[in-house]
Amino acid sequence: MSKIIYDVIQRFEVENGVPRLVSTNIQVIQGGEDLLSLAISILEKLGFQDKFEENRTSQYIGYRFKKSHRGAKRYQLVLAQRKEGLCISIPKNVLNQHILVLTCETEGQLIDCGDHFQQFTTNILGNFWVLPSKEDVFLEAVQSHYPDRLKGEVTGRVSLNSYYQYLDHEGTEWSDIISMSPDEFKVEHLGDSSSYLVINEDKLFPYTWQVCVTSKLILVEFINHFAKSILEQQ
Repeated sequence: MSKIIYDVIQRFEVENGVPRLVSTNIQVIQGGEDLLSLAISILEKLGFQDKFEENRTSQYIGYRFKKSHRGAKRYQLVLAQRKEGLCISIPKNVLNQHILVLTCETEGQLIDCGDHFQQFTTNILGNFWVLPSKEDVFLEAVQSHYPDRLKGEVTGRVSLNSYYQYLDHEGTEWSDIISMSPDEFKVEHLGDSSSYLVINEDKLFPYTWQVCVTSKLILVEFINHFAKSILEQQ
């Protein structure tokens, strides 16, 4: 039986030291508890408690290596229940090699960089984790908006700029980059959001990357994928 969470905000006014309830605002948060419970259940099945100690606060549940392990002070996984879903934070060194970083080059003023001149500015459009089970779906969607950019890869750093080809007076083929503004990119160009997660930096734990999950299927795949990587750390 699924649980329902209520977010209750009550406002009081105090007169002569006596509080009086002015208003009550109740909002239902759908699925947050279900996702948190599911994540905890998966971690228990993987044997997280054997290697990690759990720290529960009002804001999050953090898992850190037991004290005998080097680097035990930092959390290796953080679960934070929010209205928008379940936020999961994992150290950057665990996630980095699995991330797709999309960029674009924007033409600007020619800058003297000492040993070379730079005319283009590199803009990071976003960091993403593509679900291994949905790689084909993701690649097909991106191909329709940015043909031949990813070349079958869903990790690493990829520029979405297009190029134009031309021949010089000697018949040699050249290609030049076409400037692209960051405003031209829309996350909708990546297709169905069930095929990827947007990755952001966790402001509370800046050594981690954070994702926000709203689907049980995505949660199961994400937790299983990275919890095993964390467990394998020495």
